[in-house]
Formats: sequence, C-alpha cells, structure tokens
Amino acid sequence: MNASKIGYGVLIIFLLGAVSACEPSTGLQTEHQTVAADGAKQAEVTLRMGAGELRVSGAAQDALLEGTFHFNRDRLKPEIDYHVSGTTGILNVEPRRRHGIYFGHVRNEWDLELSQSIPIELAVKLGAGESRLDLRGLELSGVDVGMGVGEMRLDLSGRRTKGFSVKVDGGVGSGILILPSGVGVRVRVSGGIGSVNAHGLQKSGHEYTNEAYGKSDVTIDIRINAGIGSLDLRVEPGETAKF
Repeated sequence: MNASKIGYGVLIIFLLGAVSACEPSTGLQTEHQTVAADGAKQAEVTLRMGAGELRVSGAAQDALLEGTFHFNRDRLKPEIDYHVSGTTGILNVEPRRRHGIYFGHVRNEWDLELSQSIPIELAVKLGAGESRLDLRGLELSGVDVGMGVGEMRLDLSGRRTKGFSVKVDGGVGSGILILPSGVGVRVRVSGGIGSVNAHGLQKSGHEYTNEAYGKSDVTIDIRINAGIGSLDLRVEPGETAKF
C-alpha cells in the first residue's frame, strides 16, 4: 500500500470519528450537585473542564462541594466521583465526554462552591473559555492550574495562616492574579509570555515579590510557565502589614 492510500485511509478514519462526535443541542439543562465531606479532614479536588465558563469560590458550608451546572449538550453533563481514602476526600469533577464537535451555540457553565472548613489541594484543568477562581477564604494546601485558551482570573488574596505553592501552566490568552498584601508572595515567571504587568510588586529578573516577602511567617510560592498572552499581577489594596 503506497503512502497516498495510507493518507486517504487516515483521513477517512478521522472524518468518521469527527462525524460520530458531532452532537446537536439538547436544550438547556440545569443540575445541582452536593458532595458531603463524609468525615474527610482534608481534600484533593480536581476540576477538568473543556470549553465553557468556570466559576469557583469558597463558602462557609458543611458540604465539600455545592455546584450548579448549566449545559446544552449531553456529553457536557457533569460526572462527579468522590471517595474518602484514610482522612483525605478525593473529588473529581469532569464532563461525561470532554471532546467533540458541536453545531450551533454551546453553553457550558459551572458555578462551584468549595468548603472553607477543611484544607483543600486544588487542581483545575481548563480547555477554552473563561475562568474565575475566587479562592479567598479557602484553606489551601496547593493549587495547580492548566490555563488552556482564554481568560483566567485567580484571586489568592485575603488572610492566610499557612503557606502553599501555586503552579500555573500553559495557556494562550490572558491571566490576572490577585495577591495578598499581608503575607509574603514570590512569583517566578517563565515561558513565552507576551507581557507581564506587575502592580505593587518588586521585580528581580523573572521573579516578582511583594513587600511582605521575607518578613511574614507565611509565604505563597507561585510558578507560572505560560504560553503566548499577557499576565497581570496585582497586590490587593489595603493597609501595609506590620511584621
């Protein structure tokens, strides 16, 4: 079999797969989901989302997760898996199928509230779209964000009693990080970022630090390895902390 026939065969297989993945709109559906912590003392939460809008915030609630999902494709229906291993609750949220070709308007929105009562290690894997991660008030043990394509706003401001690490990878688009003023923050930037705007931070090479860095007992260490786009670093407004 010559190369041209092999190429045609691969193309046919691809087209058949693409056609089978096409899915028309089923009309807007809304689901509310609650996940109890079931005695977990800490949690590992992974959110995997394709195209759409993701909003995450903290709430004073007993449940580990309170979520509202809006979608108009069956394959975007959220699947939630949760179990407790030892004292750690392990939560995964993702659409039924993350890949496909859609005709017409696609709507996929997640509004998620996480408990402020237990420490959470949070991983967010994004596709294309917009994300608003308001992590104020959450007790975080780590944050890992895969940006995808689109816009991301990550708010880490507020009081912190324990330090943690943050990793932001990939992405073509724009990112805004809101940082606390009362605890030390170091941001290390690498990759092909088009521009970095830093407000209220001191720059040294590819590192940015706030006034509290090296003075406070708590430190947030942030590593950003992003693609083409812009990065906006902002220290929350407020009174200068005393150390």
